[in-house]
Amino acid sequence: MHITATTVAFVVLAVTAVLSGLGVILFRNAVYSALSLILNLFSLALFFLLLNALFIAVVQVLIYTGAIMVLFLFVVTMLAPDAQDTEQRDPIRWQKGVAAGLGVILAGGLSYLLFNTVLSPAARASAGDSLSKTVDKFGSIQAFGMGLFHGFLFPFEVTSVLLVVAILGALVLGRRASRD
Repeated sequence: MHITATTVAFVVLAVTAVLSGLGVILFRNAVYSALSLILNLFSLALFFLLLNALFIAVVQVLIYTGAIMVLFLFVVTMLAPDAQDTEQRDPIRWQKGVAAGLGVILAGGLSYLLFNTVLSPAARASAGDSLSKTVDKFGSIQAFGMGLFHGFLFPFEVTSVLLVVAILGALVLGRRASRD
């Protein structure tokens, strides 16, 4: 019997996926369950890498593991039902001013990058062309990246800001409902 590195990687990933999947349903703490699900989704991405499906593995890590589960973990930790509500005096009042100042700096930096970046000629060409022409010119994965991060950068960033605002709104409404 000949054991290869791929076989060893598969067995390690299989054990990790099964144990983290069991952790999702066996942990009573929602944070531990969400962290276990993140590990499970990451091991799934590594399975895709073993199958030479690089694009699906990257999308798995970026979308599911990176974005959705981290946002879910953020909301779970902020709306924990057993969290103590200390509304007597705000001990970190000074941080609101610092956060507002840093938010203005971040918005200014993003605006500068959005309107003053130097794009490569290939990025300018793909932003101006239709998607079908870009797919013919560059290939599907490269066209997807060029279109998403160059041609459609502004709608992509607006969507991310919209998601953050929705989460903050849910947090505010959740805190108000728990106080009443």
